[in-house]
Amino acid sequence: MKYLKLALFSIGSLFLLITLIGLLFPSRVTVIRSATFNQPLDSVYPLLNNMNNWHEWLFDSTHPAKLLTESASGPGAAMEIGSSKITITHDSAYYIESKWHGTRSNDQICGWRLTQDPNTPGTMVQWHYTQHLDWYPWERVGAVLNEKILGPSMDSSFARLKRHFELE
Repeated sequence: MKYLKLALFSIGSLFLLITLIGLLFPSRVTVIRSATFNQPLDSVYPLLNNMNNWHEWLFDSTHPAKLLTESASGPGAAMEIGSSKITITHDSAYYIESKWHGTRSNDQICGWRLTQDPNTPGTMVQWHYTQHLDWYPWERVGAVLNEKILGPSMDSSFARLKRHFELE
């Protein structure tokens, strides 16, 4: 009985310690990447705001994509890639925002902002993923890996988009 109490106290203390450490991590994690393309805004924008074009550059294009709405662009357009449902929530003035709903984690907000690069005749694209986290310690500590998981995938997508423009 003495060892059982010690074990329960130890497990409870460890859980409390991990929870307190997890609360020191931010409740929102954002991963940002940017790239410049030697193309005008009007050439880059359709590849980002129209879901039918995502297979040409998006890192998740190896999974089957299924359009869930009649329209593939504009607010309300939705598609399913693998086990994620993606819905465009905002599309105006060269800013597109979408909500990515996965089966195992909180929703992520994904956005692309397109601007004319002042140093070149090209377009600069800023891409971000933002995820709001619950208080669970495993979520907070695991969110540190978001940069390591999403960052290379975003870089790979930008490289595919650059190759797409080079082939034109």
